[in-house]
Amino acid sequence: MKVQGVASLGVAQGLALLAALGGAVAYATWLDAAGLAVWALALGAGRAAMLLVDGGFKAALVRHPEGVTPGVERQLARASAAVALVLSMLVLPAAGLAVTHAGVATPDAALVACSVLAYVLSHALSLVGLARLERAGHFDLVGRAEAGAILLEFALPALLMVLGLQPWLALTAGVVLGRFARAVLIMNGARVAPAAANAQASTTVPWGDGLAMQGIAALSMVRDQMHLWLVAPWFGASWAGAYAFALIACALASQVLVGTMTRVAVPALRPLAPKRRALRAARALRRLALPTLPLLALTLPVLGWADAQLWDGRWQLALTVLPGLLLRMLLGLPLAVLAPWLAVALPPACAARLHGRWTLVEVLLACLALAVLGPTGLAVSWAVGGLLGTLMFAAALRTHGLPLFLRALVRAPRRPGRLRPVLPWA
Repeated sequence: MKVQGVASLGVAQGLALLAALGGAVAYATWLDAAGLAVWALALGAGRAAMLLVDGGFKAALVRHPEGVTPGVERQLARASAAVALVLSMLVLPAAGLAVTHAGVATPDAALVACSVLAYVLSHALSLVGLARLERAGHFDLVGRAEAGAILLEFALPALLMVLGLQPWLALTAGVVLGRFARAVLIMNGARVAPAAANAQASTTVPWGDGLAMQGIAALSMVRDQMHLWLVAPWFGASWAGAYAFALIACALASQVLVGTMTRVAVPALRPLAPKRRALRAARALRRLALPTLPLLALTLPVLGWADAQLWDGRWQLALTVLPGLLLRMLLGLPLAVLAPWLAVALPPACAARLHGRWTLVEVLLACLALAVLGPTGLAVSWAVGGLLGTLMFAAALRTHGLPLFLRALVRAPRRPGRLRPVLPWA
């Protein structure tokens, strides 16, 4: 299968993240750490609720060897819509209870509630279309939809704040418009990728694979949001906001190519034989590391200068945890290749168990580090956890071409007479 639009996806995400960088500079100026933590909580709650709507079926459909029939897609779409409606009916009463009984400020509760509603309803609309596009390799269309969502979700609020809108209203408008614009663009683009109509297409819903993939996504969210559910209750919103700021900086430094790689890796690796899969993964990791490592190295000095010159030292807490997070990104960089490789090489249930063991190790390390080192301990545990995750994933792939992968990393096999594409998976 030819994966199309990898360059378009990378360029679209790069331009959108540049715009988001401008927005991040504005938020660092106008919001305090507690306000940034509330925004991070709103986005995190939306993504967590989206997992329930997704059910892991988008990833299961993308990795399915033969594809599924239109009837199966309709069943999944109806199930997703039903879950989204049930969650939507629970969100507003829950927000009201948080205001009246938990002392949560009304604007904060409204921002979180609107984020959850926007994520679950828009994802229910676009689930099947997104799976079709990714499975067919139409990442140019996915790239435009994702770039538009990033621009609206992360950059539009800054423009609205300049015009005088209250921060919580501006952030709410960004997430609602961003998520539904993404859904509309994906639904429109999915017309070029019809459902599988061949005789081998499955007529049964992949419930088991979907639940396993959902478990993997949920565990990833548990690992990535420990600053919200571990640091915030123990050490307060200011430390959670500092971690949120540092994580935004790390994402802006490394997310363009890493995000592009992880989106296209599964459909690119799925049809390959084990030997070619190992060689392709090694080539992608080399090309990923070349631009990403310098960006990670520049993040700390650039933010140190910006904090001193633009923000009057407001983000010193974030700078104290940033080295550990950058080390996490560095040590965990191979996971951008190993995780999708694992998803196509092993059954979903086996991959989910491995993610579960890694998550347990990370949570135990985080609790120990926070108890011994205080609020900076999570950054240390994350750095160690990134290395351990890489080692655990590599060990799981040892019988699936890992020795060939390691040899190819050291010395790339050359193919005379062929032009080498610039982007991974191209």
